[in-house]
Parts: sequence; C-alpha cells; structure tokens
Amino acid sequence: MMIAAAEDSIEVLCTNRFTEEARVARWVHSSGSSPRFFRGMRFNVSAIRDGIANSVRSFTRSGSQRFTLLIIPHSEKRLVKFQANVFAIVFFVVLFSFILSGFVYVAMHAPDASQRVVERQQGLQSSQASLDAIMEELQEVMRVSRSFESTMRETIDGLRPGAASSPVSERGSGGDLAPFLDVQRLNSGELREIKDIRRLASTLRAAVEPLEEVQRISRVQQSLLTDIPNHWPLGARRGRVTHEFGPNVHPFTGQLYLHKGFDIADAIGVPVVASANGRVEEVSVDPGYGIQVWLRHKYGFRTMYAHLHSATVREGQEVEQGQQIGLLGNSGASTGPHVHFEVWLGNEVVDPAAFLKISNEFPRRVRSF
Repeated sequence: MMIAAAEDSIEVLCTNRFTEEARVARWVHSSGSSPRFFRGMRFNVSAIRDGIANSVRSFTRSGSQRFTLLIIPHSEKRLVKFQANVFAIVFFVVLFSFILSGFVYVAMHAPDASQRVVERQQGLQSSQASLDAIMEELQEVMRVSRSFESTMRETIDGLRPGAASSPVSERGSGGDLAPFLDVQRLNSGELREIKDIRRLASTLRAAVEPLEEVQRISRVQQSLLTDIPNHWPLGARRGRVTHEFGPNVHPFTGQLYLHKGFDIADAIGVPVVASANGRVEEVSVDPGYGIQVWLRHKYGFRTMYAHLHSATVREGQEVEQGQQIGLLGNSGASTGPHVHFEVWLGNEVVDPAAFLKISNEFPRRVRSF
C-alpha cells in the first residue's frame, strides 16, 4: 500500500514536471532568452526531484521491510509469532528509550526527594516539640499568675478585714494575665521564646513569696487580735458606758474609789460575749458582783464579766472571741441592769479602753460624773 502511494506521488511529480517544462518553454520563447541556459536549469531541477523521489522510494521500501519473531516452545504448544516492520520497531525503540530514561531520572532523583521529605518531617516534629514546650510554659505561667492573684487577694483581705473580694471564677480561669496568654490567639509570629516565658514565670514566683510572707504576718496579726481582749463585750455592739475605768464615786457609799473596769448598761437578757479567744476559768456568784464569769486568754490576759442574769458557759470550756458566755442582768450590788467588764494583765488590772480602741469597738457614749 505504501509503495503504491509512493509511485502515485512520483507520477504526479513527473506530470507536474512536464507541465512546468512546457510552461517554461513558452515563457522562454516569448521572452527571447537563451534556450541553453534554461535547458541546464531544467536538467538541474529534474535531477534534484529525481533524487528526492528515489530517496523516498528507498526509505519507504526499507521501512516497509518486515521482521518476524518466532517463539518455539519445547512442548507441543503452538508457535508464537510476532511481525513488525521497521517503522513499528523504531517507534517502539524510541518509546522504550523515553520510558527507560524516565525511570532512570526518577531513580536518580528519588533519594534526594526522600531526603527532603525526611528533613521536612523532622522539621515539623521539631516545631511541634517546640510548640508543646511553649504551651507547657504558658500553662505554668498562667498557673503561677492565678496563684499570684489568689495570694494578693487573700493578703488584701487580711489587711482590710471585711473587704469583699470577688472569687477567681468571676474573673476568668486565667487570672489577670489571661488576655495576654490566650493560647488560641497566638501564632508563630507572636509566640515568645521559652526562656522569656520562664523568666516571666520566675518573676511571678518571686513576687508570690513576699506576698505569702505578708499574708503570714497578716494571719499572725489577726490571730493576735483575736487573742487580746479588744472585742466589745455586748452582742451587736449594744449598750452604753455608765462608768469608765478609774476614780469614781461609789453609788452606795458616795466615796471615791477605783473603778476597775467598765459598766455597760442595757436591757436584761442582752447577750454578753467573750472579748477574746480563751478558756472559762471560773463561773461563780459573788455578793457584790453577783453572777460572774472569768476567762483566761493568751499572753497573761484575763477578763471578768459581772452582774449577769445567767451564765451560759461552764468552767474549763473553750470559747472564741464574740461567743456568748451569758446574759446581761442586775445580780449582786447593782443599781440597774448592766455588765461590769474588767481586763487583767497578770496581777494588774488595766483600763479596758486601751484594748477596746484597738478595734474601734469603744463607742463614745460615756456619761460624765
């Protein structure tokens, strides 16, 4: 088929050649040019065309040459035969060369690609480890900040008794530093170095220690104030002072004498409370003081509560500051319902006003004589 097509092409070329030669001859005749020159030119053109035609025919014949590959089995199976011409063989050789070159290229560059993948995986693992370490440090800083805030609040509460303090849960779980340490809003450009975060945590820890010391001192101060008789001896800060400590006129004899405590008047049945933490040392009835209760406190202090209507504690009982120990009355040598309150330090009686003023529990309701 290919040979027939080539021969047709050659025939067409020859026909075209003769037609063109006739055209050229007419042109030469009309122009008066030299016939010899044009005959030489026609010969050269014809030779070139003949050469090309011959090359095409030779290439076509060579490419159309067929080869047969026989596979002869040693058994009785049929022969396997493959036939292919030169063109097909060249095509498959070129295709195989491209495929083989691709495999060789991939095989040569695959180790480098694998190495790059491994390096990137290692870099990701290192970045993840660094991120985990930073997250741990941030959590530690937040924990220390919460401890710092809690200690600060407790210290302020200790220095200012009765001051309200909002719980940590109302301020957020991260304390005051939470807006700056919101981990979900951090990105790679905002993360601090681990050493800076550790320095921040160390600074917070160093700030917590002196605060804890202040808090400890505050607790000691609070304990001291509850162990010293400075609490007003009537509940709800009731009563009025009718007689202070010091020289006074005796209500029955009319003579001057040393009044050893305070007389605080109020209605019968008003609760009488302990002025400090302590232990009930004595509950007794005296002709002059009526029903009386003696409390022993720390640091050598003792307090006495007299003219009670009744005692609500027993000897040896531990009491706390502000706890009820009896009811105000009019027992003993009394001119009216009141409690007689004395403070003793060792064997010396002292002015209760010096201690009651510590906690501002001494109301200015003193009657002058």
